[in-house]
Amino acid sequence: MKVITLPETEYYSQETALRQPSFEVIDFGDIFQAEVDTLLEVFYSWKIAVGLAAPQIGIQKRFAVINIDKTKPGETLIIVNPEIQSESGKKDKKLESCLSLANVRGEVERRDKVHFSYQDRFGVKKQLGVSGFFARVILHEVDHLNGILYIDRMLPHSKLQPLEIDWK
Repeated sequence: MKVITLPETEYYSQETALRQPSFEVIDFGDIFQAEVDTLLEVFYSWKIAVGLAAPQIGIQKRFAVINIDKTKPGETLIIVNPEIQSESGKKDKKLESCLSLANVRGEVERRDKVHFSYQDRFGVKKQLGVSGFFARVILHEVDHLNGILYIDRMLPHSKLQPLEIDWK
């Protein structure tokens, strides 16, 4: 599977699957486990990716994978049906980018602490609190699951900037 990449003319279109909220995962059986494995495979095929949501590969289900240090694959977090419980801490403005909006980035303001509930890939309910860059990545991926792209959260004065990077 490939990552869905929008052409610039469709960044704000509501007609793309990336703009649709994902469906809750109810069945954690073999089909879902295969979908998680596929998402992990695609995620690890992109050297610079730190997170990837299922809708980005055409699976309209509420799950994502995150790893901000791929030298430690055992630390890859799989979040299923995540719900943000709280956002706190200081407001932090940073440039964000996305595999689905290739070659651009934009300034987004987010809180630097987040507490959320989720299920693991087997349906076990968990909670986690994270801060800093990890919190930003969680919020970015949960936005994907809700049909929101980072460009929707850009500061009013912010413009998309070119991003020249070797994603692969």
